[in-house]
Amino acid sequence: MKEKLRVEKKKFFASLGILLVVIIAVATNLEFLQTSMGAIYKGCISSFGWLFLFADICCLLFSLWLMLGRYKDVRLGGKDCRPAFSTLSWAGMMFTTSCGGWLVVYGFLEPIYCISQNASSVGDSAEKAYEMGQLYAHFHWGPNAWAIYIPISIAIGYTLYNRHGHEATVSAGIRSITEKKRGRVIGLVVDIIAICSAVFAPVISIGTGMPLLTALVQNIFGLPNAFRTTIQIVILTIWVTIFGVSVYLGLNKGIKRMSNFNVVMAFIFMGIIGLAVGPIQVFNAEINTTGLFFQNIIRLSTFTAPYGNSGFLEGWTFSYWACYFVYMPLMGVFNAKISKGRTLRQIAFGQLVLCTLGCWVAMGTFGNFAIKAQMNGTVDVSAFLANGNEAGAIIALLNTLPMSDVFMIVLLFIAFIFLATTMDSSAFAAAEMTAVQTGSDNLAPRWLRIVWAAVAAITAFIVVQLGGAQAVRSVCYIAGLPLAIIAFLIMYSVYKMLKEDYKKKSQIPFVQEKM
Repeated sequence: MKEKLRVEKKKFFASLGILLVVIIAVATNLEFLQTSMGAIYKGCISSFGWLFLFADICCLLFSLWLMLGRYKDVRLGGKDCRPAFSTLSWAGMMFTTSCGGWLVVYGFLEPIYCISQNASSVGDSAEKAYEMGQLYAHFHWGPNAWAIYIPISIAIGYTLYNRHGHEATVSAGIRSITEKKRGRVIGLVVDIIAICSAVFAPVISIGTGMPLLTALVQNIFGLPNAFRTTIQIVILTIWVTIFGVSVYLGLNKGIKRMSNFNVVMAFIFMGIIGLAVGPIQVFNAEINTTGLFFQNIIRLSTFTAPYGNSGFLEGWTFSYWACYFVYMPLMGVFNAKISKGRTLRQIAFGQLVLCTLGCWVAMGTFGNFAIKAQMNGTVDVSAFLANGNEAGAIIALLNTLPMSDVFMIVLLFIAFIFLATTMDSSAFAAAEMTAVQTGSDNLAPRWLRIVWAAVAAITAFIVVQLGGAQAVRSVCYIAGLPLAIIAFLIMYSVYKMLKEDYKKKSQIPFVQEKM
């Protein structure tokens, strides 16, 4: 019998309305929006920056408990269910979805950014400054970041596959603790926030990645600045085409294949950059940074600068955590859908360890490449960053390599696919959150995924063309505050569901297996 599907009209049209209001605000009064949203965001950060840190710490500790505690071998879908994707494909899809264009840009630049922003008072030692730059880069892209996605992935997946739910939504993940009478209203509000976050979050990546893509095309083909808008239109057109085909094909034929290919290309590129730095130098630096990370993890995770104004903390760590919480609904829905058949231990391990290692490889190769150029005086990366020219800094770094045009083409391709994968997953998650089916194994219909793909593409195009990426970024970061609060509800919901389902059983019915 064919599964019935119902589109949640309230969620669908309310989310579309909010997205439309923001786009109109960007188009008609960009300067006011940037000023007002920036002020609101700074107020949120000043007053509630500690909440982001506290929520992140709780997510990390909860994720470790899931990975090592008594429920670690509970399997999404039941003890006899097996994963639909190989471990590498599964981890690769999570990695490419979350990282987007950010990792390509900040993999090169974040260590230098952290140094120039005085990440820590370490004296006048250049050596210490570079160490702290890499330390913070690894912290911002490490287990603390990935832990934010684990509770929600399990909450949605467990509700969907173990409790036979019909919705891949954030509200479904917390339904075990919401009141029956008020639960619908709470759930509706939560899901509208989640859907808008899922659609708008990738715009953050596009705002960061599009200048790099444009600069790479200009340098490869020798095009002047007069062609920038045309280049961006062509890029978005090609991207939308690939994007639409991938979303239409779905997880197995679309997103998985694109993600697999991009992961292979990305790590080959990282390896080549690592060779340019020198393998011994890379390993030497990474061992040192790893040691510093574990020595300082508690300090980094809890530092709030209570007795002074830390511009770096507010501009970087708090902003990173706000961004990750905005990505939380997208990653929760997407990860839940691809994680059926995996144990809670595997889900936590995959994100805390495997995805972290992917990010750290990028920081170890790209980051040390930039540091080496800065130390040798080959490229003054900090000067580029002081002028707000991130793309120029990366182009200058690549120009120090032999056959630089080839490296630019490869990086262009990698960055392009990273962004496309993130946007694919955005449309996928938004479609899943607005569709209710009678069976938990089915995906939202293709037409609904295409609709959200079109909405995401049009939103990204308008925002980039109008220069409103920073305004949208501020809007997204503000949305991170309620989502950080929702994270506590998610963790309690997971704990309550597991406790309720197994409290009367002397043993948890699972099959003990190694990772």
